[in-house]
Amino acid sequence: MRARPHLCGRPWWTLAACAALVCAAPAGARAAGRWVGVAEAGFDSYIERYSIAEDDTLSSVNEAYTRLRFGYATGSLTRNYVLIETRQLLGQSSYESALHAMATRRFGNRRAWTANFDGDVARRGFREGSVYELSNDYTRTAGRAAIRARARRWLTLRVDDRIEWLNYDQRTEFDYDYTRNALTAAADFDHDALHGVSAGVRYTTMSIPDSSEIEYHAVIPFVEGRIYGDVHQRAYLSAAVERRTYPAGGTRSSFYAFLVSGLVEFPVYPGWSIELASDLENYAYDAETDAYPDYLEVRNYAALGWHVGGFRTGAGPAFAWLSSRTAPQDEYHELGVRLFAELLGTSGLFVSLSYEPGTRDYGLYDASNGSIENADAIFSDYTYHRLSLFANSRIRGHFWLNAFADYQPEDHDRTGDDATATVASIALMVVF
Repeated sequence: MRARPHLCGRPWWTLAACAALVCAAPAGARAAGRWVGVAEAGFDSYIERYSIAEDDTLSSVNEAYTRLRFGYATGSLTRNYVLIETRQLLGQSSYESALHAMATRRFGNRRAWTANFDGDVARRGFREGSVYELSNDYTRTAGRAAIRARARRWLTLRVDDRIEWLNYDQRTEFDYDYTRNALTAAADFDHDALHGVSAGVRYTTMSIPDSSEIEYHAVIPFVEGRIYGDVHQRAYLSAAVERRTYPAGGTRSSFYAFLVSGLVEFPVYPGWSIELASDLENYAYDAETDAYPDYLEVRNYAALGWHVGGFRTGAGPAFAWLSSRTAPQDEYHELGVRLFAELLGTSGLFVSLSYEPGTRDYGLYDASNGSIENADAIFSDYTYHRLSLFANSRIRGHFWLNAFADYQPEDHDRTGDDATATVASIALMVVF
Protein backbone atom coordinates (compact mmCIF):
# COMPACT_ATOMS: atom_id res chain seq x y z
CA MET A 1 0.00 0.00 0.00
CA ARG A 2 1.42 3.38 -0.97
CA ALA A 3 2.19 5.99 1.66
CA ARG A 4 -0.72 8.33 2.27
CA PRO A 5 -0.23 12.01 3.11
CA HIS A 6 -1.21 13.06 6.59
CA LEU A 7 -3.70 15.91 6.35
CA CYS A 8 -3.85 16.89 9.98
CA GLY A 9 -1.57 19.91 9.72
CA ARG A 10 -2.87 21.50 6.54
CA PRO A 11 -5.51 23.96 7.83
CA TRP A 12 -3.60 25.17 10.87
CA TRP A 13 -3.76 28.60 9.24
CA THR A 14 -7.34 28.78 10.49
CA LEU A 15 -6.34 28.12 14.08
CA ALA A 16 -3.42 30.54 13.69
CA ALA A 17 -5.81 33.22 12.48
CA CYS A 18 -8.00 32.65 15.53
CA ALA A 19 -4.98 32.89 17.83
CA ALA A 20 -3.96 36.12 16.12
CA LEU A 21 -7.42 37.55 16.74
CA VAL A 22 -7.11 36.62 20.41
CA CYS A 23 -3.95 38.71 20.61
CA ALA A 24 -5.60 41.53 18.67
CA ALA A 25 -8.75 41.60 20.79
CA PRO A 26 -9.30 44.73 22.85
CA ALA A 27 -7.85 44.75 26.35
CA GLY A 28 -11.33 44.93 27.82
CA ALA A 29 -12.33 41.76 26.02
CA ARG A 30 -9.25 39.93 27.28
CA ALA A 31 -9.99 41.11 30.81
CA ALA A 32 -13.48 39.63 30.49
CA GLY A 33 -12.10 36.21 29.53
CA ARG A 34 -13.49 33.16 31.30
CA TRP A 35 -13.05 29.41 31.34
CA VAL A 36 -15.97 27.45 29.88
CA GLY A 37 -16.68 23.77 29.65
CA VAL A 38 -19.06 20.83 29.61
CA ALA A 39 -18.52 17.43 31.21
CA GLU A 40 -20.79 14.62 30.03
CA ALA A 41 -21.39 10.96 30.77
CA GLY A 42 -23.74 9.06 28.49
CA PHE A 43 -24.77 5.94 26.64
CA ASP A 44 -25.52 5.52 22.91
CA SER A 45 -27.29 2.57 21.33
CA TYR A 46 -28.09 1.66 17.74
CA ILE A 47 -29.81 -1.62 16.96
CA GLU A 48 -30.94 -2.81 13.53
CA ARG A 49 -32.83 -6.07 13.17
CA TYR A 50 -33.93 -7.50 9.85
CA SER A 51 -34.89 -10.89 8.45
CA ILE A 52 -33.07 -12.99 5.86
CA ALA A 53 -34.48 -16.37 4.88
CA GLU A 54 -36.71 -16.39 7.97
CA ASP A 55 -33.72 -15.94 10.28
CA ASP A 56 -33.28 -12.77 12.30
CA THR A 57 -30.07 -10.82 11.73
CA LEU A 58 -29.01 -8.35 14.40
CA SER A 59 -26.58 -5.46 14.06
CA SER A 60 -25.99 -3.35 17.16
CA VAL A 61 -23.66 -0.74 18.61
CA ASN A 62 -23.90 -0.03 22.34
CA GLU A 63 -21.35 2.24 23.93
CA ALA A 64 -20.99 4.07 27.23
CA TYR A 65 -18.79 7.16 27.04
CA THR A 66 -17.53 10.25 28.80
CA ARG A 67 -16.92 13.54 27.01
CA LEU A 68 -15.20 16.73 28.14
CA ARG A 69 -15.20 20.11 26.43
CA PHE A 70 -12.95 22.69 28.04
CA GLY A 71 -11.94 26.07 26.68
CA TYR A 72 -11.27 29.75 27.17
CA ALA A 73 -13.53 32.49 25.76
CA THR A 74 -13.31 36.25 25.57
CA GLY A 75 -15.85 38.87 24.58
CA SER A 76 -19.53 38.41 23.72
CA LEU A 77 -21.34 36.58 20.92
CA THR A 78 -23.11 39.84 20.03
CA ARG A 79 -19.79 41.72 19.68
CA ASN A 80 -16.19 40.51 19.37
CA TYR A 81 -15.77 36.90 20.48
CA VAL A 82 -12.94 34.37 20.66
CA LEU A 83 -13.07 30.75 21.82
CA ILE A 84 -10.34 28.13 21.98
CA GLU A 85 -11.33 24.74 23.33
CA THR A 86 -10.39 21.07 23.40
CA ARG A 87 -12.73 18.09 23.20
CA GLN A 88 -11.97 14.66 24.59
CA LEU A 89 -14.18 11.59 24.23
CA LEU A 90 -13.47 8.26 25.87
CA GLY A 91 -15.81 5.39 25.04
CA GLN A 92 -15.87 1.65 25.53
CA SER A 93 -15.00 1.06 21.85
CA SER A 94 -13.73 4.41 20.57
CA TYR A 95 -12.02 7.63 21.53
CA GLU A 96 -11.59 11.11 20.08
CA SER A 97 -9.32 14.09 20.71
CA ALA A 98 -10.00 17.45 19.10
CA LEU A 99 -8.95 21.08 19.12
CA HIS A 100 -11.40 23.80 18.12
CA ALA A 101 -10.93 27.55 17.76
CA MET A 102 -13.23 30.31 16.52
CA ALA A 103 -13.15 34.08 16.41
CA THR A 104 -15.66 36.77 15.43
CA ARG A 105 -14.70 40.40 14.86
CA ARG A 106 -17.02 43.32 14.10
CA PHE A 107 -15.57 46.44 12.54
CA GLY A 108 -16.28 49.35 10.24
CA ASN A 109 -18.80 52.16 10.53
CA ARG A 110 -21.40 51.13 13.11
CA ARG A 111 -19.82 47.67 13.06
CA ALA A 112 -21.47 46.93 9.74
CA TRP A 113 -18.80 44.34 8.87
CA THR A 114 -18.39 40.98 10.59
CA ALA A 115 -15.59 38.47 10.01
CA ASN A 116 -15.67 34.94 11.35
CA PHE A 117 -12.98 32.25 11.42
CA ASP A 118 -13.45 28.68 12.61
CA GLY A 119 -11.05 25.73 12.72
CA ASP A 120 -11.33 22.19 14.02
CA VAL A 121 -8.93 19.22 14.09
CA ALA A 122 -10.17 15.85 15.41
CA ARG A 123 -8.60 12.41 15.69
CA ARG A 124 -11.02 9.48 16.02
CA GLY A 125 -9.82 5.99 16.91
CA PHE A 126 -11.36 2.58 17.60
CA ARG A 127 -10.17 0.05 20.16
CA GLU A 128 -9.28 -3.53 19.32
CA GLY A 129 -12.43 -5.65 19.49
CA SER A 130 -14.61 -2.57 18.88
CA VAL A 131 -18.37 -3.11 18.63
CA TYR A 132 -18.27 -1.05 15.41
CA GLU A 133 -18.30 -3.44 12.44
CA LEU A 134 -16.51 -1.03 10.08
CA SER A 135 -13.96 0.62 12.36
CA ASN A 136 -11.20 2.64 10.71
CA ASP A 137 -9.21 5.34 12.51
CA TYR A 138 -9.24 8.73 10.85
CA THR A 139 -8.24 12.37 11.15
CA ARG A 140 -10.76 15.06 10.25
CA THR A 141 -9.77 18.69 9.77
CA ALA A 142 -12.10 21.56 8.89
CA GLY A 143 -11.70 25.27 8.40
CA ARG A 144 -14.20 28.03 7.73
CA ALA A 145 -13.87 31.73 6.91
CA ALA A 146 -16.83 34.08 6.46
CA ILE A 147 -17.47 37.77 6.06
CA ARG A 148 -20.78 39.58 6.32
CA ALA A 149 -21.58 43.22 5.47
CA ARG A 150 -24.70 45.21 6.32
CA ALA A 151 -25.09 47.14 3.04
CA ARG A 152 -28.46 48.65 3.93
CA ARG A 153 -30.78 48.50 6.88
CA TRP A 154 -32.71 45.80 5.02
CA LEU A 155 -29.84 44.16 3.10
CA THR A 156 -26.93 41.98 4.30
CA LEU A 157 -24.36 40.45 1.95
CA ARG A 158 -22.29 37.44 3.01
CA VAL A 159 -19.58 35.15 1.65
CA ASP A 160 -18.67 31.88 3.37
CA ASP A 161 -16.02 29.31 2.49
CA ARG A 162 -15.71 25.97 4.29
CA ILE A 163 -13.12 23.28 3.60
CA GLU A 164 -12.91 19.80 5.11
CA TRP A 165 -10.26 17.09 4.91
CA LEU A 166 -10.82 13.49 5.94
CA ASN A 167 -7.92 11.05 6.12
CA TYR A 168 -8.45 7.36 6.97
CA ASP A 169 -5.62 5.17 8.20
CA GLN A 170 -6.69 2.40 5.82
CA ARG A 171 -8.30 2.68 2.39
CA THR A 172 -11.34 0.41 2.06
CA GLU A 173 -14.31 0.03 -0.26
CA PHE A 174 -16.38 2.28 2.01
CA ASP A 175 -13.72 4.59 3.54
CA TYR A 176 -11.77 6.93 1.29
CA ASP A 177 -9.89 10.18 1.83
CA TYR A 178 -11.46 13.33 0.46
CA THR A 179 -11.25 17.10 0.38
CA ARG A 180 -14.56 18.94 0.23
CA ASN A 181 -14.85 22.69 -0.28
CA ALA A 182 -18.07 24.71 -0.24
CA LEU A 183 -18.12 28.39 -1.22
CA THR A 184 -21.37 30.28 -0.61
CA ALA A 185 -22.39 33.79 -1.62
CA ALA A 186 -25.79 35.05 -0.46
CA ALA A 187 -27.92 38.10 0.23
CA ASP A 188 -30.37 38.46 3.12
CA PHE A 189 -33.32 40.81 2.63
CA ASP A 190 -34.65 41.36 6.15
CA HIS A 191 -37.64 43.54 6.90
CA ASP A 192 -37.01 42.79 10.57
CA ALA A 193 -35.82 39.88 12.71
CA LEU A 194 -39.05 37.95 12.02
CA HIS A 195 -39.53 38.55 8.31
CA GLY A 196 -36.99 37.99 5.57
CA VAL A 197 -35.86 36.39 2.33
CA SER A 198 -32.43 34.93 1.55
CA ALA A 199 -31.03 34.03 -1.86
CA GLY A 200 -27.65 32.87 -3.05
CA VAL A 201 -25.54 30.24 -4.71
CA ARG A 202 -23.18 27.55 -3.38
CA TYR A 203 -20.30 25.98 -5.30
CA THR A 204 -19.05 22.65 -3.91
CA THR A 205 -16.10 20.53 -4.98
CA MET A 206 -15.23 17.02 -3.80
CA SER A 207 -11.73 15.73 -4.46
CA ILE A 208 -10.87 12.06 -3.82
CA PRO A 209 -7.23 11.15 -4.52
CA ASP A 210 -7.77 7.36 -4.53
CA SER A 211 -10.92 7.33 -6.64
CA SER A 212 -11.15 10.21 -9.10
CA GLU A 213 -14.19 8.61 -10.78
CA ILE A 214 -16.45 9.73 -7.92
CA GLU A 215 -15.05 13.25 -7.60
CA TYR A 216 -17.57 15.95 -8.41
CA HIS A 217 -18.36 19.63 -8.46
CA ALA A 218 -21.80 21.10 -7.87
CA VAL A 219 -23.54 24.44 -8.34
CA ILE A 220 -26.53 25.03 -6.05
CA PRO A 221 -28.62 28.20 -6.33
CA PHE A 222 -31.08 28.51 -3.45
CA VAL A 223 -33.74 30.78 -1.99
CA GLU A 224 -35.66 30.76 1.29
CA GLY A 225 -38.29 32.93 2.92
CA ARG A 226 -39.54 33.12 6.50
CA ILE A 227 -42.37 34.90 8.28
CA TYR A 228 -43.02 34.68 12.02
CA GLY A 229 -46.06 36.47 13.38
CA ASP A 230 -48.08 36.00 16.54
CA VAL A 231 -48.05 32.75 18.53
CA HIS A 232 -48.50 29.76 16.18
CA GLN A 233 -48.47 31.97 13.11
CA ARG A 234 -45.49 31.24 10.84
CA ALA A 235 -44.48 30.32 7.31
CA TYR A 236 -41.25 28.99 5.85
CA LEU A 237 -40.25 27.98 2.33
CA SER A 238 -36.91 26.92 0.88
CA ALA A 239 -36.02 25.79 -2.64
CA ALA A 240 -32.74 24.75 -4.25
CA VAL A 241 -31.57 23.38 -7.58
CA GLU A 242 -28.37 21.31 -7.61
CA ARG A 243 -26.35 20.52 -10.71
CA ARG A 244 -23.74 17.91 -9.74
CA THR A 245 -21.18 16.79 -12.33
CA TYR A 246 -19.05 13.63 -12.16
CA PRO A 247 -16.23 12.71 -14.58
CA ALA A 248 -17.42 11.19 -17.83
CA GLY A 249 -17.21 7.41 -17.98
CA GLY A 250 -17.22 7.02 -14.20
CA THR A 251 -19.35 4.83 -11.98
CA ARG A 252 -21.71 7.65 -11.00
CA SER A 253 -23.96 9.75 -13.16
CA SER A 254 -24.20 13.51 -13.15
CA PHE A 255 -27.64 14.83 -12.23
CA TYR A 256 -30.01 17.71 -11.61
CA ALA A 257 -31.85 17.80 -8.29
CA PHE A 258 -34.78 20.03 -7.31
CA LEU A 259 -35.40 20.27 -3.55
CA VAL A 260 -38.29 22.10 -1.87
CA SER A 261 -39.31 22.28 1.79
CA GLY A 262 -42.17 24.30 3.20
CA LEU A 263 -44.20 24.77 6.38
CA VAL A 264 -47.09 27.00 7.32
CA GLU A 265 -49.01 27.32 10.60
CA PHE A 266 -51.94 29.61 11.27
CA PRO A 267 -54.48 29.98 14.12
CA VAL A 268 -58.09 29.01 13.48
CA TYR A 269 -59.54 29.59 16.97
CA PRO A 270 -58.08 30.71 20.31
CA GLY A 271 -55.84 27.86 21.45
CA TRP A 272 -56.13 26.02 18.11
CA SER A 273 -54.01 26.10 14.95
CA ILE A 274 -53.48 24.19 11.70
CA GLU A 275 -50.02 23.15 10.52
CA LEU A 276 -49.17 22.06 6.95
CA ALA A 277 -45.75 20.82 5.82
CA SER A 278 -44.28 19.33 2.66
CA ASP A 279 -40.88 18.14 1.39
CA LEU A 280 -40.11 17.35 -2.25
CA GLU A 281 -37.12 15.74 -3.97
CA ASN A 282 -36.85 15.40 -7.75
CA TYR A 283 -33.71 13.79 -9.26
CA ALA A 284 -32.96 13.60 -12.99
CA TYR A 285 -29.77 11.73 -13.99
CA ASP A 286 -27.85 12.28 -17.20
CA ALA A 287 -27.46 8.51 -17.61
CA GLU A 288 -30.08 6.43 -15.84
CA THR A 289 -29.06 3.04 -14.45
CA ASP A 290 -30.56 0.53 -12.02
CA ALA A 291 -28.62 2.27 -9.24
CA TYR A 292 -29.45 5.83 -10.38
CA PRO A 293 -33.03 6.07 -11.71
CA ASP A 294 -34.93 9.34 -12.06
CA TYR A 295 -37.55 9.78 -9.34
CA LEU A 296 -39.89 12.19 -7.60
CA GLU A 297 -40.55 11.76 -3.86
CA VAL A 298 -42.99 13.88 -1.86
CA ARG A 299 -43.69 13.74 1.88
CA ASN A 300 -46.52 15.74 3.51
CA TYR A 301 -48.44 16.09 6.72
CA ALA A 302 -51.28 18.19 8.07
CA ALA A 303 -52.14 18.60 11.74
CA LEU A 304 -54.71 20.27 13.93
CA GLY A 305 -53.01 21.43 17.11
CA TRP A 306 -54.19 22.57 20.53
CA HIS A 307 -51.97 24.60 22.83
CA VAL A 308 -52.18 26.12 26.27
CA GLY A 309 -49.27 27.74 28.08
CA GLY A 310 -46.13 25.77 27.26
CA PHE A 311 -48.01 22.61 26.26
CA ARG A 312 -48.95 21.72 22.68
CA THR A 313 -50.49 18.61 21.16
CA GLY A 314 -52.09 17.65 17.88
CA ALA A 315 -52.81 15.04 15.24
CA GLY A 316 -53.36 14.73 11.53
CA PRO A 317 -52.74 12.69 8.37
CA ALA A 318 -49.26 12.04 6.97
CA PHE A 319 -48.89 10.85 3.40
CA ALA A 320 -46.05 10.31 0.93
CA TRP A 321 -45.35 8.83 -2.47
CA LEU A 322 -42.49 8.07 -4.82
CA SER A 323 -42.83 7.82 -8.58
CA SER A 324 -40.20 6.74 -11.10
CA ARG A 325 -40.67 6.14 -14.79
CA THR A 326 -37.60 3.88 -15.06
CA ALA A 327 -37.75 2.16 -11.64
CA PRO A 328 -41.37 1.08 -11.04
CA GLN A 329 -40.17 -1.35 -8.36
CA ASP A 330 -39.35 1.69 -6.16
CA GLU A 331 -42.76 3.34 -6.50
CA TYR A 332 -44.89 3.45 -3.36
CA HIS A 333 -47.75 5.20 -1.61
CA GLU A 334 -47.71 5.75 2.13
CA LEU A 335 -50.48 6.82 4.49
CA GLY A 336 -50.30 7.32 8.24
CA VAL A 337 -51.52 9.35 11.19
CA ARG A 338 -49.11 11.67 12.97
CA LEU A 339 -49.65 12.43 16.67
CA PHE A 340 -47.41 14.72 18.67
CA ALA A 341 -47.05 16.46 22.01
CA GLU A 342 -44.58 19.10 23.18
CA LEU A 343 -43.93 20.61 26.58
CA LEU A 344 -41.85 23.73 27.12
CA GLY A 345 -41.54 24.36 30.82
CA THR A 346 -39.52 26.53 33.13
CA SER A 347 -35.87 25.95 34.08
CA GLY A 348 -34.93 24.59 30.64
CA LEU A 349 -37.48 21.76 30.44
CA PHE A 350 -38.37 20.67 26.91
CA VAL A 351 -40.04 17.40 25.88
CA SER A 352 -41.09 16.42 22.36
CA LEU A 353 -42.93 13.18 21.57
CA SER A 354 -44.27 12.01 18.21
CA TYR A 355 -45.86 8.79 17.01
CA GLU A 356 -46.89 7.85 13.51
CA PRO A 357 -48.50 4.51 12.60
CA GLY A 358 -49.19 3.84 8.94
CA THR A 359 -48.86 1.64 5.89
CA ARG A 360 -46.70 1.67 2.76
CA ASP A 361 -47.87 0.00 -0.46
CA TYR A 362 -45.53 -0.77 -3.38
CA GLY A 363 -47.10 -0.73 -6.83
CA LEU A 364 -45.42 -3.93 -8.09
CA TYR A 365 -46.08 -6.01 -5.00
CA ASP A 366 -49.17 -8.21 -5.12
CA ALA A 367 -50.15 -9.18 -1.59
CA SER A 368 -52.53 -11.84 -2.91
CA ASN A 369 -49.52 -13.92 -3.97
CA GLY A 370 -48.54 -14.42 -0.32
CA SER A 371 -45.11 -16.02 -0.21
CA ILE A 372 -45.07 -16.50 -3.99
CA GLU A 373 -43.06 -13.46 -5.07
CA ASN A 374 -43.55 -11.24 -8.04
CA ALA A 375 -40.06 -11.35 -9.55
CA ASP A 376 -40.12 -7.59 -10.14
CA ALA A 377 -41.30 -6.75 -6.62
CA ILE A 378 -38.08 -6.05 -4.76
CA PHE A 379 -39.99 -4.45 -1.87
CA SER A 380 -43.11 -5.70 -0.12
CA ASP A 381 -45.97 -3.78 1.50
CA TYR A 382 -45.70 -3.17 5.23
CA THR A 383 -47.21 -1.57 8.29
CA TYR A 384 -44.91 0.81 10.15
CA HIS A 385 -44.67 2.52 13.52
CA ARG A 386 -42.44 5.60 13.97
CA LEU A 387 -41.94 6.67 17.55
CA SER A 388 -39.58 9.49 18.50
CA LEU A 389 -38.80 11.13 21.85
CA PHE A 390 -36.51 14.01 22.73
CA ALA A 391 -36.16 15.46 26.22
CA ASN A 392 -33.92 18.11 27.74
CA SER A 393 -34.13 19.21 31.34
CA ARG A 394 -32.16 21.11 33.94
CA ILE A 395 -31.94 18.82 36.95
CA ARG A 396 -30.45 21.35 39.32
CA GLY A 397 -28.03 24.21 38.99
CA HIS A 398 -25.52 23.40 36.24
CA PHE A 399 -26.68 19.78 35.80
CA TRP A 400 -28.68 18.82 32.71
CA LEU A 401 -30.21 15.59 31.42
CA ASN A 402 -30.66 14.88 27.69
CA ALA A 403 -32.45 11.87 26.23
CA PHE A 404 -33.33 10.78 22.71
CA ALA A 405 -35.03 7.67 21.34
CA ASP A 406 -36.25 6.64 17.90
CA TYR A 407 -38.02 3.32 17.28
CA GLN A 408 -39.20 2.21 13.80
CA PRO A 409 -40.45 -1.37 13.36
CA GLU A 410 -41.76 -2.59 9.98
CA ASP A 411 -44.19 -5.51 9.72
CA HIS A 412 -44.06 -6.72 6.07
CA ASP A 413 -46.62 -8.80 4.23
CA ARG A 414 -43.89 -10.93 2.73
CA THR A 415 -42.21 -13.34 5.12
CA GLY A 416 -38.57 -12.47 5.69
CA ASP A 417 -38.78 -8.73 4.98
CA ASP A 418 -39.46 -7.49 8.52
CA ALA A 419 -37.03 -4.87 9.89
CA THR A 420 -36.65 -2.77 13.01
CA ALA A 421 -34.32 0.18 13.66
CA THR A 422 -33.81 1.53 17.17
CA VAL A 423 -31.66 4.50 18.20
CA ALA A 424 -31.36 5.65 21.82
CA SER A 425 -29.12 8.04 23.68
CA ILE A 426 -29.02 9.43 27.20
CA ALA A 427 -26.50 11.79 28.79
CA LEU A 428 -25.95 13.63 32.04
CA MET A 429 -24.13 16.94 31.62
CA VAL A 430 -22.68 19.57 33.89
CA VAL A 431 -22.04 23.00 32.38
CA PHE A 432 -19.44 25.29 33.93
